[in-house]
Amino acid sequence: MEHLKAFDNEINVFLDNMFGPRDSRVRGWFMLDSYLPTFFLTAIYLLSIWLGNKYMKNRPALSLRGILTLYNLAITLLSMYMLTELILSSWEGGYNLQCQNLASAGEADIRVAKVLWWYYFSKLIEFLDTIFFVLRKKTSQITFLHVYHHASMFNIWWCVLNWIPCGQSFFGPTLNSFIHILMYSYYGLSVFPSMHKYLWWKKYLTQAQLVQFVLTITHTMSAVVKPCGFPFGCLIFQSSYMLTLVILFLNFYFQTYRKKPMKKEMEEAPGGKEVKNGFSKTYFTATNGVINKKAQ
Repeated sequence: MEHLKAFDNEINVFLDNMFGPRDSRVRGWFMLDSYLPTFFLTAIYLLSIWLGNKYMKNRPALSLRGILTLYNLAITLLSMYMLTELILSSWEGGYNLQCQNLASAGEADIRVAKVLWWYYFSKLIEFLDTIFFVLRKKTSQITFLHVYHHASMFNIWWCVLNWIPCGQSFFGPTLNSFIHILMYSYYGLSVFPSMHKYLWWKKYLTQAQLVQFVLTITHTMSAVVKPCGFPFGCLIFQSSYMLTLVILFLNFYFQTYRKKPMKKEMEEAPGGKEVKNGFSKTYFTATNGVINKKAQ
């Protein structure tokens, strides 16, 4: 324990030297005074993906329908709370949309910081997204984008809460909470096969996420054009990080939605079908899990 405390102290001194004094208004808040809990929980998250995939390799996928329904409902409700509270608290503080400093809104700043703590904590809860993919053997969903986004957001928001827990920081989580209401509602409904025919809007969720990132970058850079005392380095870092998400989500969007029509045309072309025992290859792909080896 003494060695752990000494290591924790060294990490905290290093971070304080790098970023400067922390915001005193959040000192003592759960999980914020030390970086180690955030670091270890992230390490456990990454390790659980690797170990989980190995464990599930020769085991049947789990359904988890009931758990997923409750989980998606809970995240949707939490996102609704954060969206509502961020709108009300920033309105109460008279927040400037172009640039808002860290210390001019009094109690409204504290109110914003409390909501952003829940936003930070929600990033820990959302690690379960990946764990559920592992247990359901949806390994195709566990992409670099997925893991990078989840792991980095949890760590970045630990830093945000310690040094810039209000002011200009409110905008991105406000947009993201709205997107998450749509996204987790979609995930919750998709658990039920009878609802699949009504869920035509997945493509537009990705488009909405991209719009969110562009708006966040625009809002962040507006504080560079017209400064208000918000730390310049934080603005540049946020813009750079959001740009990586734009690039990765654009790649995902084109890989998922732009190449499918071309692939479908190739499969449906008379000369492009691979026939096996009188059936095309796409027939066997579509009936995966229904047709056994003898039938093939």
